[in-house]
Amino acid sequence: ALVPQRLSASAHTQLRQSPYRFFALRQLRLSDAAELDDEPDARDLGNWLHRVLRRFHEDRRDHRPGRDADREHLNALARDEADAMGLNAGEGGAGFLPYEAQWPQLREGYLDWLARHEAADGADGPRFEAAEHHLSRELGRWTLVGQLDRIDRLPASQGGHAFVIDYKTEGRSKIVERRQQIHEDVQLAFYAALLPGQPVRAGYLSITDQRGTGDKSPTLLVEHPDIGSAAERLVQGLVA
Repeated sequence: ALVPQRLSASAHTQLRQSPYRFFALRQLRLSDAAELDDEPDARDLGNWLHRVLRRFHEDRRDHRPGRDADREHLNALARDEADAMGLNAGEGGAGFLPYEAQWPQLREGYLDWLARHEAADGADGPRFEAAEHHLSRELGRWTLVGQLDRIDRLPASQGGHAFVIDYKTEGRSKIVERRQQIHEDVQLAFYAALLPGQPVRAGYLSITDQRGTGDKSPTLLVEHPDIGSAAERLVQGLVA
């Protein structure tokens, strides 16, 4: 009677990794009491960046006004969202200063990646389609639910695939670990399962302020090499 009908990617990960944890958090609905803390933390940084990028791409759509215009727009949105989230409040906003210091490198690294991404398939490259997109799917006893950070659409000449992108602001070592264990990863496969009946590509977009190239690039895309098969295995497992 306590088994929930709705299942998210995070809940499914808990169920696979620790059934007891799933039972305690999802069925008994036990959780730690939230601590009161006025200082921004890493989660605030992630939420702030998600909100900035959502507004940036919803405003920009398929228009590509150039690097300077994109930079100016991102800066305006970054200030606006920080104010809206109250991150500049208290002690003169000092708690948010470390994240503001990261912003130029985060921004430039993201714009570098975006330029490469949009040119990946020539002039007719991937195009932004949706952000923070809510999806659901009925599957046996479950209703799968999820909110996808971003969906791009590849051009028809490249198959017209949906490209699911999940933003990650965690340390780069964690994204490298995700890549090493990508075939055991649940989150991307779960999101792909929410888009049945169409070819899908999916990957994690790691956004950091580090400097370098290759795996040390500030923004790095880690794509799942066989997302279709992973989604099918996940669906078969849930039904069984």
